[in-house]
Amino acid sequence: MRNYNPRIVCADGFSMSVQAFSSSYCLPRQDEGPHTHMEGGFPSSPPLDPELLESRENACEGKEGDPCETVYPYVAREVFEREFELHGGIVEGRLPE
Repeated sequence: MRNYNPRIVCADGFSMSVQAFSSSYCLPRQDEGPHTHMEGGFPSSPPLDPELLESRENACEGKEGDPCETVYPYVAREVFEREFELHGGIVEGRLPE
């Protein structure tokens, strides 16, 4: 059974799942890192960083939808780091290696 990366929680209460393993939307697509891009999902509120918000699934097809009920595939580590800083920094969890 896979051990998923714990949900990340920020100082202001924002939280989001961020995963990186062979069957997730990450680069490289393998279980061991380092990973340059990761899969995010199901944030507790819409992301503040426009680059992260636009990376949500189906956004490139012009489809709207609830940004809290979707996956964010192949997002660069730096984009996640920037998003979490906008929310006061990580207080629980960590980015995958």
